[in-house]
Amino acid sequence: MEVFDAVVERRSIRMFKDKPVDYAILERCVDAARLAPSAMNSQLNEYVIVDDTRLLAEVLDSVSLWGGVTKPEGGWTPEKKPVAYIIVLINLELEKERGCGRSNTFLDIGLAMENMVLVALEQGVGTCIMTGIDKKRIGEIINAPKKFEVAALLALGYPDEKIVLETTFHSVKRWVDEEGVRHVPKRKLEDILYRNRFE
Repeated sequence: MEVFDAVVERRSIRMFKDKPVDYAILERCVDAARLAPSAMNSQLNEYVIVDDTRLLAEVLDSVSLWGGVTKPEGGWTPEKKPVAYIIVLINLELEKERGCGRSNTFLDIGLAMENMVLVALEQGVGTCIMTGIDKKRIGEIINAPKKFEVAALLALGYPDEKIVLETTFHSVKRWVDEEGVRHVPKRKLEDILYRNRFE
């Protein structure tokens, strides 16, 4: 798969099949995150893979926002929950020692998460990046030492929904049609791209 094709195909998946993802795939995702660029090569991120059934349920309870999909009209049911999570942590000791500012720390996290998302997609695994989470509670669930701050969560599993891209300038609101297909609007290229300077 060409990289651009993967970018086009990648969508945030919120409904998953009840089928485990092999640990080797999850580990490969983290390895891809490890290789992502980071400001001044500071490499502040560390990761926890959660695939234990009891812990999965506890982590799911700590998710407060999920794109509205858990509302009744979203079509989500508890059976469609993620089968794994990768929790992204900031090593606060390393951030203090070699960090380049908070904005760079979170930029690095975004780069690492995109690597994970694309590697998962290559293996047929769907993902959803989540930041609307109870970070303190998740830290407690995984027994994170004080030197770590939970930054974000990546939900993973085999997709159990169909998503279609729409090009629009009217709204960024997603919707589900009568056949259960989720439509995701994206702004047009010509509406966001400028060459050299503004006129």
